Amino acid sequence: MALSVPSRSRVHTAAIMMAAQAVNLGSILLVTRLYTPAVFGRYATVAAVAAVAGAAGALRLDVAATTAADRDAAVLLRIAARLNGVVGVVVGLLAVAWAAVAGDLDRSALVEAVALGALTTALGLSGTMVYARVRDRRYRLVAVAKLVTTLVQTAAMVAFALPGDRSAAALLAAMALGYATGALLLFRPLRPAADVGVREVLRRHRPFMTASAPASLINGLTLNVPLFFAAAVSSVAAADLALALRVGALPSALLGQALMPILFGEIAHQLRSSPRRARTSYDRALVGLSVAGAVLLTLLAVGTHLAAPLVFGAEWAGAAAVLLLLLPFLVGQFAVVPLSQTLAGTGGNRQQLLWDVGRLLTTGLVFLPALADWISWSASLLVFSLAMVGWYGVHVLLTRAALTRACDVGGRHAGGERAAERPPDGGRVADRPVGTAQRSTVDPLTPVGSNLPAGEQA
Repeated sequence: MALSVPSRSRVHTAAIMMAAQAVNLGSILLVTRLYTPAVFGRYATVAAVAAVAGAAGALRLDVAATTAADRDAAVLLRIAARLNGVVGVVVGLLAVAWAAVAGDLDRSALVEAVALGALTTALGLSGTMVYARVRDRRYRLVAVAKLVTTLVQTAAMVAFALPGDRSAAALLAAMALGYATGALLLFRPLRPAADVGVREVLRRHRPFMTASAPASLINGLTLNVPLFFAAAVSSVAAADLALALRVGALPSALLGQALMPILFGEIAHQLRSSPRRARTSYDRALVGLSVAGAVLLTLLAVGTHLAAPLVFGAEWAGAAAVLLLLLPFLVGQFAVVPLSQTLAGTGGNRQQLLWDVGRLLTTGLVFLPALADWISWSASLLVFSLAMVGWYGVHVLLTRAALTRACDVGGRHAGGERAAERPPDGGRVADRPVGTAQRSTVDPLTPVGSNLPAGEQA
């Protein structure tokens, strides 16, 4: 089988994404020099709240827009953007209320709450605008926005630290400023058609709100539960875990997450036109990502363990040990996450939701014994890492089964359509031009014979 050669545009896009992660690597080094582990641990714990709320705040309507009809997409994206703003305000107010109940409401707590609300809004808007441009297949613009986001975040982080404000609120504000800049670069005016009713659009895409959004919320909690448990142990433990996850995510961001918009955009396009090609693309990408992840992350973990005291400083040596414990989990994440939204485009909705719930429950059960002092914190991290590998394997099986169903549905529809078009005298109908989309009357996000909602990102 001949290997396809990436286009020049895709190579440029991947290069820009890699440049963004190179800047991210520099920002990690600056963080370890400018901010103490305790401050960074506090920032990471609070920012995790923004990550959970910001990712789920749009109710996954922005994801629905990537495969929706043009008339629906503008409505979905506009509603998603407004929801991002509302969720940010609510998170900020809840942070103020939490500080008041805890008796810690002062000027610094208010500043941190405002920064948290701003980060939640900016992160959500950035994600929504990324999905909007992915729908348009503007991958290079998405890459440029990510690069600018990282540059602004790094510059702001340094600028806020120079006057001496090396607090968690300063880091939150720096991240918010970067995401807001990226969202502005991606923004395009949305003008829904006048005859499109909002209620009708929401009803057509209700599965995303009723199951995909809860799955996204559960997913966000699962990814951040270890950090919340670490914060319960100590702020230094949270800092070590957060830094290990950030360093371990670099290869994923460079070669995995950097390709996520392209992979998801192309597979979503193939699901509308040629489902069999979508399954082949998924399998090929999964194998490549698995091999690359195993090699790159092993080298990174070992190298970080050896060089951490010199690169990050002696106070950050614990992060290197945590990175080694999380190696199996990071390899699984590297391979599966860039392709995870394929399940959302093939109707594996109930399975996805159950998968997310099972993974969340597993994560909680893994770390509870550590809080009860039944096992050590490092042992719980290793058990968590191995358990997540198993769950990622389950996700692959679910996605491949959903892609197989999509192929079968596409084949039956194509056969029925050709039979209807065949002339009565038995003459042969000319094949469709290559690349012509063969659209079905069945919503591609809903399996035949059901109204089950689509799933969400691993």
